[in-house]
Amino acid sequence: MKISTPVAALAALAVLGAPLAANAATAKTIAGGRIQCKNQYKGKTVKIFSPVRDSATDPGATQRRNAYAPLEKCTGVKVKFEGTDQFETQVNVRLAGGNAPDLIEFPQPGLLASIAKKGQLKPLTGAALKSAQTDFISGWLEYGTVAGKVYGIPQTANIKSLVWYSPKAFADKGYKIPTSQQELVALSDKIAADGGTPWCVGAESGVATGWVLTDWMEDFMLRTNGEKVYDQWVNHEIPFNDPKVKAVMDAVGSFVKNPKYIGSESAIKNIATTKFQEGGFPILEGKCYMHRQASFYKDIWPKGTTIGDSGQVSTFYLPSPAGGPKYMLGAGDIWAAGTAKPETMDALAYGSSLDYANDLLKVRSELFPRKDINTAKYPDAVNRKFAELLKGADVFRFDASDLMPGAVGAGTFWTEITKWITGQSTDDTVNNIEKSWPKA
Repeated sequence: MKISTPVAALAALAVLGAPLAANAATAKTIAGGRIQCKNQYKGKTVKIFSPVRDSATDPGATQRRNAYAPLEKCTGVKVKFEGTDQFETQVNVRLAGGNAPDLIEFPQPGLLASIAKKGQLKPLTGAALKSAQTDFISGWLEYGTVAGKVYGIPQTANIKSLVWYSPKAFADKGYKIPTSQQELVALSDKIAADGGTPWCVGAESGVATGWVLTDWMEDFMLRTNGEKVYDQWVNHEIPFNDPKVKAVMDAVGSFVKNPKYIGSESAIKNIATTKFQEGGFPILEGKCYMHRQASFYKDIWPKGTTIGDSGQVSTFYLPSPAGGPKYMLGAGDIWAAGTAKPETMDALAYGSSLDYANDLLKVRSELFPRKDINTAKYPDAVNRKFAELLKGADVFRFDASDLMPGAVGAGTFWTEITKWITGQSTDDTVNNIEKSWPKA
């Protein structure tokens, strides 16, 4: 095709679908090319409302806020953090009073869903929506989706399907890391037969006493019944005293209420009064071999404890049944929009982007549920291992108690399972929790 004049050239390019603007194809972008750098938000501010761990007094807040610098440079927007130790109360007050924050960090998807149902959150649009729908590990999209609309996008995560152990103690006895749930039972039986105590557990956590045991229930619900029944259980599509739920509680009991596994009947009853922070410490003293606890437990071990495959303690994945999918239980933060401004949506998209994750990893180790995270960028081997486990999961499910109504998930589930560990029957426990489930 012969083009003889600039006007004709532009017309021809328009017909062919090429951009008319000379710099359109080369404009700088961030967040996987989804946000253009045009200084379009100069003079505007986006405020992020967070729990206390992201308040101005927390060094982590500064690190996380500073990771927005590329977005600020690109678009001209200013990002500010605002934290409170009364988040669950204050976020409702702010939204009900018409003083909605731009971005809201929810550690509990159940709370996000309840607020979205009131019409107080804005559905995601633009780059934020596209990212939420395509960039994350299977299972995460639904935690920000309410009545078919996407309100939340994941940011950071933690994993819970872990067992802490002593590599040296295992090596000394010739014990191998189990790769299936069946092998985990066989290992526990072998340790007990050899005169050792396979497991140590601590469930005391003030008003939240019992959550350690509900985590056991959640991990075993996935491994016993699969993700579909797990979702039915969380959503109360099956009652809490359904035979499937009772079977899971009994399966957990075969570990934590088994005197051969815990050491004695009195040791079982002591679980309720043993601080969860100290639950795994007997490993360091050679008094037990395994402790099921989340990735954040790495920051709880006594000062000076070496962590890693050649350290005093390390971790292995809490195995799924042989031949089944690799289940991962975890938790994390879901970010939502209190305002529908374009700069809000772009800040959401950037805060959950690979660009943001890579910048933050330069200064702190966080886990991110993105499919494209490069685990080699993690600065330490411990978190690199956790990141690889998260990325490699076949099925991820969020902590059930964080998804259930507060009266159950942060109420009777905790209190009743604490009674169960001290002697209450499985039937009474599941029946009492079922009776407490809100009718509406």
